[in-house]
Amino acid sequence: MTVLIGLLVVLFAGLVARVAWRRLRERKHDPVEYFGSWDGYGLPLRLVDRISKEEADARAARGSAYLVGYFDAENRLIRDVKMLRGKVFFEHHYTYYPSGRLKHMTVTNARGEVLTRDYRETDSPTFVW
Repeated sequence: MTVLIGLLVVLFAGLVARVAWRRLRERKHDPVEYFGSWDGYGLPLRLVDRISKEEADARAARGSAYLVGYFDAENRLIRDVKMLRGKVFFEHHYTYYPSGRLKHMTVTNARGEVLTRDYRETDSPTFVW
């Protein structure tokens, strides 16, 4: 009986942690936010290490990189821009299916070259340069 109660406590704690993690990840974004980096190679980019506008300006003054994320009313990333040494290093624009899956992506690199990709709703898009 004690083992069963212990197991139920562990399962409940895991469920609570999962719900808390999901809510943290689903934080409502401001229309424009600044980030120190991104994680992974999926699209849209997963921007991480949120920083203030002042920190982004300080990084720009030092010639360091940062990213700017633009979010729509549905909390989806619709544009990201990586700034390096005061210039655009790359920029993505995203559109989505009603389901929230990525439908279309346009990326512009530092040389101004543009690449576009369309995705099926079942695709798992990865980073392209």
